[in-house]
Amino acid sequence: MGKTLVVIGTLDTKGLEIAYLVDRIKKLSAGNIQILVVDSGMSGEPSNGIKPDIGRGEVARAGGESIEKITSAKSRGEAISLMEKGLTKTIYALYEDGQCDGVVSLAGASGGFLACAAMETLPIGVPKLIATPLASGPRTFSTFVGTKDIMIMHSVIDILGVNSISRIIYDQLAGAAVGAINSATTKTSKNKNAVGVTMLGNTTKGVMHLKSFLEKLDYEVIVFHSSGIGGKAMEQFARDGFFCGVIDYTTNEIFEDIVGGLQRGAGPERLSVIGKLGLPQVIVPGCVDFFDQGPIDNIPEKWKNRKLYSHSPSFTLVRLTKDEMSNLGRIFAEKLNNSKGPTVVVFPLKGLSIPNCPGGVFEDKEADMAFLNTLRKNLRNDIKILEIDAHINDKFFAEEVASTFIKIKERRW
Repeated sequence: MGKTLVVIGTLDTKGLEIAYLVDRIKKLSAGNIQILVVDSGMSGEPSNGIKPDIGRGEVARAGGESIEKITSAKSRGEAISLMEKGLTKTIYALYEDGQCDGVVSLAGASGGFLACAAMETLPIGVPKLIATPLASGPRTFSTFVGTKDIMIMHSVIDILGVNSISRIIYDQLAGAAVGAINSATTKTSKNKNAVGVTMLGNTTKGVMHLKSFLEKLDYEVIVFHSSGIGGKAMEQFARDGFFCGVIDYTTNEIFEDIVGGLQRGAGPERLSVIGKLGLPQVIVPGCVDFFDQGPIDNIPEKWKNRKLYSHSPSFTLVRLTKDEMSNLGRIFAEKLNNSKGPTVVVFPLKGLSIPNCPGGVFEDKEADMAFLNTLRKNLRNDIKILEIDAHINDKFFAEEVASTFIKIKERRW
């Protein structure tokens, strides 16, 4: 039996465009891909003669609502929330029944939110594609991709009509969807020795040493970029049962949300999830000594008197103060104190990031010790803190972290 591609669209406003996309997919796949059209429209019947395989009424009922209630909702936001429940359940049910090997959509703002919410219910590896004018530089992508592998194409122009420009975009989306679904041959597998690890450029060397050490012992190291969504994604994978434990080597996301850095989005549960799951975890305060801002010439006035480090032409690192570091130590303790599984904090005494090293721009022992002392004061007595006289990127430190993880995983701590 051939594969099935689900096409999501608000057919009341995008009927013509979805019909064109479906036709292109059929031609490009030579009919070898079965197509299921799901209507996520909220305000009217499908336009331009397109007939969905699953109508908007059926979608609404899947979420326990009637299409009449959604149509008469007091606000657009309320209607979207109601429709989201039905669409996510519809798409996941299709996947569970073996009728969804991939999803594609053409959408504006509301339709894009709905389609991507449904896509996020699907596992990594199931192709998920969308073209939308909202996928542009000034806008955040977190609304669309969340913690899943959603492929976004910037439609450049709005989704209204098939013309000399939009036709190019739609054709490319159709080709990408056909290629993705044909190449997706395996489902995500789980390795009982997989370990989730967080990393930034400032901790890459240390994580590379750690990865090499663990791989020699037959562990699979899966690394997440802790730039706002990475840590959150790692925790979601842990919820889904992919890891035997976690080494949270780079925990900068915790303070970014508080101070207003660029790498926001980890959310209030960050650093709490793994402990509540009872998984073994080693925590390293990697890169907690700074937050991100833009180009150094555009730093807001309130940060200009801070210690600054030009990480790249686009990013400037801003050093946290002693008081902020102390506050961060308290936050770490509050989050880790809820841990049900074995937990150890490993602290590098010679620096927490590349510029935070002996003689470095961010060297500030008093601030770093404020974090450590507050953490120690507020942390549960049975959660140990291991202090290592090394820099966070030193091979010796990384291997100590890896060894500590193995010990607590094997209950030898």
